[in-house]
Amino acid sequence: MAAIRHRLRLASSLCVVVCSELSCREGRRPPVANTLVEELYLGRDPMLSPLPDEKPQDFDRGMTHVSHRDIDMVLSSAVQPVSFWLELGAFEGGSAILTAQRVNLHGLNTSVVAVDTFLGDAHVIWERTREERLRKNLLRPDGTVALYDRFRSNVHDAGLQMCILPLPATSVVALKLVASLAARHVTPLPQVIYLDSAHEGGEVLLELRLAWKALSPGGILFGDDWVFAAGDNCVQEDVLKFAAEVEADLDDDLGKEVQDLRTLGRVRAGVFVSYQSFQWFMRKRLVAQAEATRDRADPGSGYSCWSDGFDAKLCCDEKKYGPGGFRNCWDLVFTFESCCKNS
Repeated sequence: MAAIRHRLRLASSLCVVVCSELSCREGRRPPVANTLVEELYLGRDPMLSPLPDEKPQDFDRGMTHVSHRDIDMVLSSAVQPVSFWLELGAFEGGSAILTAQRVNLHGLNTSVVAVDTFLGDAHVIWERTREERLRKNLLRPDGTVALYDRFRSNVHDAGLQMCILPLPATSVVALKLVASLAARHVTPLPQVIYLDSAHEGGEVLLELRLAWKALSPGGILFGDDWVFAAGDNCVQEDVLKFAAEVEADLDDDLGKEVQDLRTLGRVRAGVFVSYQSFQWFMRKRLVAQAEATRDRADPGSGYSCWSDGFDAKLCCDEKKYGPGGFRNCWDLVFTFESCCKNS
């Protein structure tokens, strides 16, 4: 654990000395984002175009479930250096802004690329009343969706317009593009991919498969809404299904390494969940590491249930809380049956 903290401090101190002239706070994009501006936007930076005269209202300005502890843990435990952080599902920019703030705090030279269609969904736009759409300026005068303007305004308000690069695309298109750019040696594969876009069964699994191909060896794939189970949401089901497909390439040491940085519960070998922010995490083995351990990969049917203030004494006390123990401890994966039967 001390080595992990030291690595983050060392990376930060080196980048403060070597990369300070490239600080996005000083108006210079980090290298990966700068390359993408030239390659994709023909040198015309989308964050430098004029903002709308009438600032759009926010749906949930700054809304994000990911915490600074999650971000710090990922920055320190992904393969170093973390030069490329790819976010899928940017919405109004809350999580991208927090990520860029943590990157700057640690003095890192990480390009944060935020992918979204910036079209919202039926609930966000089209199912709202006519009055809401007018009052909140959800549409531009020409009838197109104003979410992209909201994103850009929020990033500018945070002073991070050179730290975050938007990429208007679906997650599938973006992941294929990133893999193609890396294959042509234009940019590296991202060391971090954050998935917070689709929540539909099958679509999540498709995104996971493409993201894994686009992720650097030693990189971290993580995402939101582990316990969100409204409607047809199948995040949890698809994550576990995908983990079974790639179990030999999952690094099961992640949870043990980062316990002093972010307490995680282990839901199966190589898959970890934060109780407090409901993010899920996987680290991709380095190539040599994967080959050395492929034949002895443990599918890991057990659960590591206790973290962040949750323990058997609190959660399993049926005398105090009745059958099933303290219900606030449980979700769809962490259950009384799986956590308390041997406690």
